[in-house]
Amino acid sequence: MVYGDVGVEVVREGDWVLLYIDERRIFLFRVKRGKRFESDKGVIAHDDIVGVRFGSKVTLSTGTTAYVLKPLFYDFFLKYKRLTQVIYPKDLGYIVFLSGIGSGSRVLEAGVGTGFLTTTLANIVKPHGKVYAYEIRREFYEAAKKNLELSGLIDYVDLRLGDVAQAQGELSNLDAVFLDLPDPWKYVELTHSVLKPSKPLIVFIPTVNQVEKTVIALRNHGGFIDIHAYELMLREYQVKEGATRPKSYMIGHTGYIVFARKVCRE
Repeated sequence: MVYGDVGVEVVREGDWVLLYIDERRIFLFRVKRGKRFESDKGVIAHDDIVGVRFGSKVTLSTGTTAYVLKPLFYDFFLKYKRLTQVIYPKDLGYIVFLSGIGSGSRVLEAGVGTGFLTTTLANIVKPHGKVYAYEIRREFYEAAKKNLELSGLIDYVDLRLGDVAQAQGELSNLDAVFLDLPDPWKYVELTHSVLKPSKPLIVFIPTVNQVEKTVIALRNHGGFIDIHAYELMLREYQVKEGATRPKSYMIGHTGYIVFARKVCRE
């Protein structure tokens, strides 16, 4: 909602806010009148945040300055419940870029886990698209459902508890298929049956052995071309005047991405 000056957004009761104190103290919460935010750096009443312009400074009870920010999609990721190894943003971004999907796309995902990829896909295909997501383990299914509800994207996902093999015969003419499974080579034919011609399959897997089996299965199938395997690494820099250098730790290997396009078989 926009109040006052055109383009100026202020905090309303019920809004999510990101309270930024410093690099180690960044808090995401929903504003509710009568409640208080508390930290080791001080306290502030939610009532004192309502009506504040996003991006503005506020003062905590100790005199510490904090900033009231409008959360980005990425900020919710950091608060998600995690029961499995998650797909990192560096991989999520490239996966979505490769897929070519957008608002209105219909896509299949198998191996939901905690729901990081599911949520990312839902955010891309909304408001007219749909993610058909399969997860065989109930505890992962429940965690993903909660994370989707937290992000407000549950309405754009058909979350199913069961094996993705059920999709064969139920789904067709999809714009992309995403597999995060230990044995994706077993689902090559299923993928071919549900995809539109020329549309992509994207697989995320953690080991080179799985990459090899997947790529060979795709080549042998005869219904896929333009097959590639990728690995992405992300290094952040510590910037100080006269002493800028890479940080001591980086996000190195997280997994491999396999890409292929469906073609029609004779």
